[in-house]
Amino acid sequence: MSVEALYKVILYPFINESLASLKTMTNLVGEAGEAFVDSVDDFRFKGYAVCSQVTGGLDGVIMMHHYPETAIAIGNSVCQHMFEEKYQYTEINKELSHALAEWGNTIVGRSTDLHGRYSLDYKFSSPYFVHNVNDMEKYLAGVTEVITVPITIEGVGRYYFNLLIRHVEYQTIGIKREASTGMSNPHTQTLPLDSKILLVDDSAMIRKALRRYLLQLGYSNIIEAEDGSVAVTMVRDHKPDFLFLDVVMGQMNGDLALAKIRADGSKVPVVMLSSITDQVLIKRCESQGISGFIFKPIKADTGAEVIKQYLKIA
Repeated sequence: MSVEALYKVILYPFINESLASLKTMTNLVGEAGEAFVDSVDDFRFKGYAVCSQVTGGLDGVIMMHHYPETAIAIGNSVCQHMFEEKYQYTEINKELSHALAEWGNTIVGRSTDLHGRYSLDYKFSSPYFVHNVNDMEKYLAGVTEVITVPITIEGVGRYYFNLLIRHVEYQTIGIKREASTGMSNPHTQTLPLDSKILLVDDSAMIRKALRRYLLQLGYSNIIEAEDGSVAVTMVRDHKPDFLFLDVVMGQMNGDLALAKIRADGSKVPVVMLSSITDQVLIKRCESQGISGFIFKPIKADTGAEVIKQYLKIA
């Protein structure tokens, strides 16, 4: 497969989504350069990377690859955009790691969902993060070719998309799946302000943002869980009145947690959260009884208003 074909079929959705996410999650503006083939011997780790393993018709790794200073600038901008506060961190600390993870998760989630709408034999792992140059040796093992696309951010610097290729088979574009249009809350009665609300997301940053929006709306009885399995237990033990539930999490995904919550007999209103825009997923959750489906990211300036639209019960 040619560089141009690989760029269009594999890399383009990731690049396009990263540029869109830059704008929506950071207010930064990026521009993609021309794709080119890198020498495997000359390939160097730049300091921070978001990766997704590719299997199926292609065996390799997609890397969204940053110099530390670029990653820091993006992380500060994500924090500022989510919380409307000035962030000026100078190193990748815990909070910036959460911000960069949320940005990376959004890009990989939306991009892989776009790939999934076509009958292509490519599968992508959940994103993982590389900070150590010593880890690069295992990712480069067996790599025969590296395709690189530079992304220039105005006033900040560059990051790069790298496709590390071990083996590839050409795939033609197949049948397009139904794209998602989301799901609004069909109910009309506003959730009382003294209601107990459970926030479930493996991202501490997202939980912090949701808590902030809820407090702005007058809701203060808020509890949190960072995984679906914990959420199932907390619904049993704490009997929340309302639940915001992320879909993709580490130990147990939200759709499975939702099924277990319903199997336990709970009818708590649930609004799902995800960066994966998949109508099949939404319909599966809807069959379990949900009150809405919100696509991440949620912007700070409209976050409270968006959340307010979903805080309704039958």
